[in-house]
Parts: sequence; C-alpha cells; structure tokens
Amino acid sequence: METYQDKAMTTCLASCKNAVYAINGLAAKVGAIQDKVAKWVRKGILRIDNNLLVWNTTDENVVAEYKRELALELGDVRWFCSFLALVLGYTDAEVERMNLDKLRDRAMRGVIDGNGDKR
Repeated sequence: METYQDKAMTTCLASCKNAVYAINGLAAKVGAIQDKVAKWVRKGILRIDNNLLVWNTTDENVVAEYKRELALELGDVRWFCSFLALVLGYTDAEVERMNLDKLRDRAMRGVIDGNGDKR
C-alpha cells in the first residue's frame, strides 16, 4: 500500500534530497502561513478574536477560498514534514507513533501543560 509519504516524495527533485533543504523548506512554508494571516489581518480581511480566526465577511464562498489558501499551504508544510522524516530515516507512521507515545506519556504523568521537551 502506498502512503502519502511514498506518493509525495515522487515529486522531490534529486538536488533537494538533503536535510538543509528539508528544514529550511519547512520553516519557509510555516512562515508562508504566518505571512498570509498577517497580511489578511493588516488588510482587514481577518481578525484574531479570543484566539479565533474571525473573517470580516459573511460571504461563505470568500471565506472558503481563504481557508483553501491556508489548507494548500498546510499541505506544503505536510510535504516538508514528511520529507524531513524521510531524511532522518523515519516513515510518517513512525513519527506519528512516536508523537502519540510521547503525548500519551505526558498525559499519564499530568505534564501536557508544562515546559521543556523532556517533561
């Protein structure tokens, strides 16, 4: 069975198959999401109210398009996360399993809301 990682990595150029590209690409794509939100706030398209994204329009089609733009960027973030996992020698499933194990352990010890990686 092909996974997202298998399919997505068919689009990776040979010249890009390295850790530096993976890390910088991931940072850039997260930044692209931040940039879109910042611009939309500046332009009055969006406001952040009580930790919620509030669109300054009632036109559901317009809101859907803005959300789609964010989702497309999120897809790029997902691609770079998957690629970085591969560069580090992991499958997406292994990274996901490790993350769930970490979160379960923290929850059991009551340290979900804490500080530091090793809590």
